[in-house]
Amino acid sequence: MAKSLNTARRINTILALAVVFLLVLATNRIDQYHFKTAQTNMNEVFEDRVLVQDYIFSISRELHTRQLKLYDTVPQTTNSGSEQTESVSQILSKFEATKLTPAEYNLLKQFKNDFNTLEGLDRNPSTQTDVQLRKRKSDQLAALQQNLLELSEIQVRESRRLTRESQKSLDVSNLLANLEIFFLIVIGIALQVLIFYKSKKLAKQSAA
Repeated sequence: MAKSLNTARRINTILALAVVFLLVLATNRIDQYHFKTAQTNMNEVFEDRVLVQDYIFSISRELHTRQLKLYDTVPQTTNSGSEQTESVSQILSKFEATKLTPAEYNLLKQFKNDFNTLEGLDRNPSTQTDVQLRKRKSDQLAALQQNLLELSEIQVRESRRLTRESQKSLDVSNLLANLEIFFLIVIGIALQVLIFYKSKKLAKQSAA
């Protein structure tokens, strides 16, 4: 009878350890998922939103410089425009390499088309008078700045959304960690009571 009692205790102990192990494993996997989600979102906030805001600011600054030069009576060097064009083109290439939302993709595509139109006005002024050409360039630059403003607003919205999602994942992970501790304590107590109860019951049966 003593041998069967020890065997029953071993089985109960193994079952208890198995339940605890599975519980810890499951909660750990869930915690890893939510932590990875939060980490991915925060990386995206920096790489695809914060850096993009810097790209937008740089392009806007270039366009503002061009706007000022439209009414600048001081002659500019011939290569200044090409340097600006190259700078904007490089920034746009970096912009396109980021993670774009559908709305962002459409706005960026429209911006590139409008920017190419502006470059066409510089290369081929046609037969327009200086006043007409300046007016067309000014209108085109204003449209590009408005486009950049809308792109900038998208960065703010997406950053806010990603931050909320990251915080939600961290909150869930923290809640699971607290629940894990609570359930481990409850299960530990319950298993101890169960083991001792069965042991006493088997002892009584063996004595009888």
